[in-house]
Amino acid sequence: MNKYFDKIFVISLYDKTTRWNKVKNQFKRRGIDVERFIAVDGRCKDQGKKGCLDKLHSFEIAYGVKIPIRKDIPLKELIPASSLTIGTLLLLRQQVRKGWKRILICEDDILLGRNLEKRFNVGVKEIKDYNWDILYLGCGNHCGLQGIGYAKKGKRSFLSDYSDEDFYIKYKNDLRLPCDYGCKKITEHISKTYSPTGTWCYAVSLKGAKKILKVLDDNLNQHIDQVLSKYTENAYLKSLAFDPPIIMHEDISQGRDTDIPWVM
Repeated sequence: MNKYFDKIFVISLYDKTTRWNKVKNQFKRRGIDVERFIAVDGRCKDQGKKGCLDKLHSFEIAYGVKIPIRKDIPLKELIPASSLTIGTLLLLRQQVRKGWKRILICEDDILLGRNLEKRFNVGVKEIKDYNWDILYLGCGNHCGLQGIGYAKKGKRSFLSDYSDEDFYIKYKNDLRLPCDYGCKKITEHISKTYSPTGTWCYAVSLKGAKKILKVLDDNLNQHIDQVLSKYTENAYLKSLAFDPPIIMHEDISQGRDTDIPWVM
């Protein structure tokens, strides 16, 4: 993975050292070097409306951006989500400036799958000639076809907890939905996504970074996963995913220690 990616980043708030150490050790056990990217701190739920507005304006000044206020999202939720999008903006700016061909961006609450390196190597060899913008190592929503379906069958034995629909998954912490439209199997281990969500571990090509930067300025009041999903669904971004995922989000069924709203 260190040969394939110019950089591997883990986005982590400065005071979340326990989470950072946990994920760093997962990579270290596999001989994978990662860098910690200190997340833009958008937490303001205890600071009231004025505190949130002050933080929003400080972001606009510091990063030269404009973050429109949304009537449908409380400021205490909008600012943290926007901060993650701004952090992504900073990473992609750096990628373009330095000409990195591919980077991997992860969050600090992920679980690396078994045989990660082997499964990763097989997948990227299968798509070596495919001109992708985003490659998800793990994602949710409409993001692949394998290990998920409406029938309980074989290893697909767990009833999903993450939707009102009744469907079955192979892995308990699989956050995908059955993809009845738009997903397409590209190779044995890689699928074209339709409306992927979640940004816990995904790669961006240099071409993809340039395309995303063109639209981010108009979408800084949204969570980055919603931005990427929207522009994948309208075919602006060419997004692929390991199918099934090779990196999972931590199990959220028992509660989740997060500073970013799960639903936007």
